[in-house]
Amino acid sequence: MKARNPYIWGLLLVLFALLPQQASAKTSFTDVNDRYWAKDAIEWASEIGLTSGYPNGTFKPEQAITEAQLVTMLVRFDLNSPNSFLSRKGEHKSMGNYRYLAKHHLPLRGLNSGTARNSALQRAYAAKIFAAYQGKDLFAQEAVYYLYTHDLANGLTGKNGYQDFAPKRNLTRAEAVDIMHNMFKDQGRHMQGLTSKANGKDNAQYAKPLKFVEEDEIEFERPNQPSLPGNPTGKPQGTVTVDIDKPTLTANGIDETFITFTFRDCNGELIPYEQELEFEVTSKEGARIEVHAPIQQSDKPIIPPTPDPVPKPELKPQDPEDPDREFAEAQTVVASASAVVAAANSWYPHAISDGPEVTIKVIAPRTTSEKVDTITVTPVSKVGTCPLSTASENITYVPRAEIQLKVEEGKSFNNGITYITATLARPGGARITDFNGYLKLDSLYSLPFENSFIRFSNGVANTSFITPTTLMRNEIFATAIANTSVTDSAMLSILGKSFSEPVSYAPPLTTDMTCTNEKPEIGFLIDSSGSMKLNDPDRLRVSKTEEFITALQADMNIATHFTTSGMFLAKGAPKPVIDSLAPGVKQSGGTSIANGLKVAFSKFTLSQPKTLILLTDGKSSKIPILKEVERAKELGIKIYTIGLGKNLDTELLEQIARDTGGQYFFIKDSIELPLVYQSILQEINCGTPIETCSLSASIFQSPSVKLTASDIRMSTELLTACGPINKVIVRFSSKDGNLDYELTHRRQGIYMLNKKQYEIEDFQLSSDATFIAYDSYGKEIGQQKVRIE
Repeated sequence: MKARNPYIWGLLLVLFALLPQQASAKTSFTDVNDRYWAKDAIEWASEIGLTSGYPNGTFKPEQAITEAQLVTMLVRFDLNSPNSFLSRKGEHKSMGNYRYLAKHHLPLRGLNSGTARNSALQRAYAAKIFAAYQGKDLFAQEAVYYLYTHDLANGLTGKNGYQDFAPKRNLTRAEAVDIMHNMFKDQGRHMQGLTSKANGKDNAQYAKPLKFVEEDEIEFERPNQPSLPGNPTGKPQGTVTVDIDKPTLTANGIDETFITFTFRDCNGELIPYEQELEFEVTSKEGARIEVHAPIQQSDKPIIPPTPDPVPKPELKPQDPEDPDREFAEAQTVVASASAVVAAANSWYPHAISDGPEVTIKVIAPRTTSEKVDTITVTPVSKVGTCPLSTASENITYVPRAEIQLKVEEGKSFNNGITYITATLARPGGARITDFNGYLKLDSLYSLPFENSFIRFSNGVANTSFITPTTLMRNEIFATAIANTSVTDSAMLSILGKSFSEPVSYAPPLTTDMTCTNEKPEIGFLIDSSGSMKLNDPDRLRVSKTEEFITALQADMNIATHFTTSGMFLAKGAPKPVIDSLAPGVKQSGGTSIANGLKVAFSKFTLSQPKTLILLTDGKSSKIPILKEVERAKELGIKIYTIGLGKNLDTELLEQIARDTGGQYFFIKDSIELPLVYQSILQEINCGTPIETCSLSASIFQSPSVKLTASDIRMSTELLTACGPINKVIVRFSSKDGNLDYELTHRRQGIYMLNKKQYEIEDFQLSSDATFIAYDSYGKEIGQQKVRIE
């Protein structure tokens, strides 16, 4: 062995001594050193409360984990659940947790076997459990391949074959938390689960590469899986994940949900957001599907095949105001229009993706029997030589008797008034016309109803209230009260039950007329990609931009938008630019911010101060964007960037604003856009921006208070854009005063607390609870009321 040079060795020691020592050199556990491969994942698991290790300060990372221990961690990992569920007297302490996960059909052997609960868990079977947690029903080999393709795990040698996963070896505690850490980074902590008992129904979505499984490996539970359509060779295909807003809808012709399919290529990489792909969308049960596909441009009109005639429903001439008549007429129009569109698009709606994502809206059909629908997206395009997978998602339509609430803001001369129509409906949507009683209305934050007790007439009750002029997220609750005895079974299921409808209001923009700052040449670059139909369903990016232009009254206004291309709408005085926005801004296609910037910049003049507002809900390639940012700096264009939703490159949007002298704003919901626009408008007009966190109920995300047979469960996620949060409480109001509980911070902005029902059983609580957040000085920085479930 070659001897070390003592001079060099001594110099290295001196240099090492001079290096700053990082705080992360020590870990929370005595047996996990700073160089241990899973140190970061173990620290993360400890911080969020998945595990506290053993009483002697060790974690035992190489010790095999039992199924019961993993079940405990998964319940703590799931943000929809408390830390644990109680077991019954005489049961294994984990049985409450098992029952909770069994409702989501995770393939757990220990539910009926004490031996399985306390036995070490083999890695292959653990892969099935992890895949099921993320909503994939897979056998062991497909589950291992799923972990590989989603970067949730790696093989022992990097070959990433089935044998390389060591499928029969016991899963260690370190390996378990490492996979869960990767799951958190991939899809977050909310459990998807399965909709029925695990039987491998998603195997075909994860066709494995050739030689993935060695020839001598036999898995007896595997049936022969059919090839996917268009893929008879069994060669690798791109993979897809599915996110559904609501998997169960009321079968009333009104209830709706959004489904987003996210596609990866054969290498597991996301399809670039600048790329548009075409997909055919079908519904097995004939649900109405909205895909917002772009209109085909052609010199010749499209002449589709003549569709089969749509039978005209029988109407009731004696009741011209009957909503069932209106529904039937509307269905005739929709069916006829759908037939024409289908004929023009090979008889099926076609969706254009926003890069890797295809977002569609599904509206439930009217039916009097429960049905399970399958929504399928079939790729028309492909990525190079990589065939994309066909993907599907199930939706259940359940017929329910209900009070249907329709809330509409008045238009034209009625502006400033919001109208409420409540309709009694049977399962399937038909109106209940013979009810003798009235409607009782309530709201989360007191709305000034013209009348809170309204008689039903022919199954309908109407009232109104003055439309709020401040940012408000509210909820309206409706209850039917009978004046006489009721025998109708549908009406009996409605009586005394509360039905709700969320409402939100965006404040109007105003201008401080005392300010006299020079108005710049103002440009707007608005995202028109397909994901906007989910993130901005009310198209506030259009209506509030119109208000902004009206309020500012700049001499020179520029309207542009972008999908995979940048597109110019109008330039000049306020009115023609305003008129161009509604018909011009779309919500279909991919996302290329760079191309949008290029088009917007080309419309600015060189003579006066220039400001651009960029609003987007997506990501784009960084390098071409930064080239355009350099161009903006040369032209003297200040850029304000607004990021909407969760799928953002926040760092890049911040850099665009910072490098051009602007400011970055994040909003999780388009209803918050007026706050940002008002702040920008104030800065342009007066030189001083308005604090956008002044209405900070928006810092709460999914707050809920739920009562079970024995517990009260309180939880919320908080956004920290308005500053650090020191404490969160939930306040219950009663006749005897307020009852406050401080929530426990479980890291990552999650606050939770479980208490026993007997602690509040002596209080006469109201039906609402209020979440309140405080900063380190004890100042209240956010408040949001919720209905106790």
